[in-house]
Amino acid sequence: MSLLRKLVLIGIGCAFGAPAVLVAASSGAVAADMPRDPPWMPPPTYDRRPQEVEFSSGWYLRGDAGYRLQGIGESSSLDTTSVPTPSGPKLDNAAVFGVGFGIKQSWLRLDVTGDYGWRGKYSADVTGGGTMSGKVESFTVLGNAYADLGTWYGFTPYIGAGIGGTNLTFTSYEYGAAVAPMDTTAVPVQRWNFAWAAMAGVSYNVAHNVLFDLGYRHVDLGDISGGPSSNLSVKKLTGDEVRIGIRYLID
Repeated sequence: MSLLRKLVLIGIGCAFGAPAVLVAASSGAVAADMPRDPPWMPPPTYDRRPQEVEFSSGWYLRGDAGYRLQGIGESSSLDTTSVPTPSGPKLDNAAVFGVGFGIKQSWLRLDVTGDYGWRGKYSADVTGGGTMSGKVESFTVLGNAYADLGTWYGFTPYIGAGIGGTNLTFTSYEYGAAVAPMDTTAVPVQRWNFAWAAMAGVSYNVAHNVLFDLGYRHVDLGDISGGPSSNLSVKKLTGDEVRIGIRYLID
């Protein structure tokens, strides 16, 4: 092969070989610099803001109003020289108003309530003629516990019980047919008794933190005396109440 021909072949090889080497070197550099994740993926971010947690204290206020069907077990005279023997005693029904506060945790509710029972008229016939009368009112403080039985379409039925005390007052005693030494009137008499109650009802969530309550309560108020020298005995006062109320939840 002539010297001229060899030089031409060497020139052609250099012309085509150098770009290939450059392309290979460039490809290796690009491969080395490529990120592991695809270039269209944004860099990872971390949310370091504090998480918001909805909190409810569970405390609530309540107000109630109702109508009490009142009953008495028996009535008698402790001294017939000052109070005649009553017959067929009756105690009229009365309105009831109450307030309270409490706390709810899950299905359990606890509250303290104070209720005023309006004056109901006491009356009884007297053997030999005439009628004696008076008025009985009450103020009752109870600690109560309730079990909520689940919620369906906003309605939550419950049952409960309470214990506490009641202050009974016998006023306005009158016996117009009294003959000396009996008195026709007497001063008011007050007495504190142990009291207990059993209740059931249903509440309905009318707003985020407002519940309407419709319930029944049986309450046992104990005994009271009245009349001259407190010789008129009225035993086993009870009430069966239909109540409506509002509970306001304090968030």
